[in-house]
Amino acid sequence: MQIGAFSSSALADKGYADVTAALPGKMGGKAKHVLPLDKDGTTLYRTWLSGFTTRADAQAFCEALKAKGKTCLVKG
Repeated sequence: MQIGAFSSSALADKGYADVTAALPGKMGGKAKHVLPLDKDGTTLYRTWLSGFTTRADAQAFCEALKAKGKTCLVKG
């Protein structure tokens, strides 16, 4: 589940910290991943979480994040 594409690795870390603060009780078993991508000469840091047992679990987590004012996208 993608939580953002940030302009720096520091902002990617902050995005992850914001998710952790928003849903601290739901972060067990989740892992952070950051992938730098070049887009039009700019590096973006796509940040996502893994560790969901099903797509439905990821969808529920994403909906809970959205209820807290955060953005997310379930892929795959």
